[in-house]
Amino acid sequence: MFTEIKLPIFIAIIICLEVGIYFWAAWTATLKEGNFFAIPHKVIFQKCARNSGRVSLILNLIILSMIGYFGLKQIYVEKAKLHMFLILITLFTINHLIHFFFISRNFKQKSATINVSEEKHGIITFVCITLFPIILWSFKNLNMMLYTCIILHLFNVSYVFMDVLYNKIRWKSKISFHNRLGIIVTTVACIYVVYRVFLEL
Repeated sequence: MFTEIKLPIFIAIIICLEVGIYFWAAWTATLKEGNFFAIPHKVIFQKCARNSGRVSLILNLIILSMIGYFGLKQIYVEKAKLHMFLILITLFTINHLIHFFFISRNFKQKSATINVSEEKHGIITFVCITLFPIILWSFKNLNMMLYTCIILHLFNVSYVFMDVLYNKIRWKSKISFHNRLGIIVTTVACIYVVYRVFLEL
């Protein structure tokens, strides 16, 4: 059973997973370059950002699937389900903070900067992701406003994922298959949530 006491354990698992992603990226890059000290750090952080993003995508899909299967109202009625939901939301945020760290390091290694005016939506979404678990842990009683905010937030996050995946697609390349699959699966998960929302009205 998921409980608040176990939250630090799951956080530690996520951190260990991300550390593992870093060492995997360094190891695979070493196999290609032949010398760890000759590897451009941007190569490592680019791989880290890509794979940590995939972990965030998977966590988001699990959250959407949980809502689609049980429904938010049922989740908030049962203590065990609510703890599971809150833990998943928290893990997503922590993982995405690490993902952002990898992205920022990748940008720094490339001497690139984030254009704030062009990335307003992404920045606002990131702030919402950061604050979301704090809000949910503080208000454990579900009302219509919280219900609506949760659904809209998760749909917005899903849209950002799909937008990123879409921009990575090279339509004439089979390599982009996993990006297309990610868009399809996320779309299906969102439709599943919409279906559950209508049932709960």
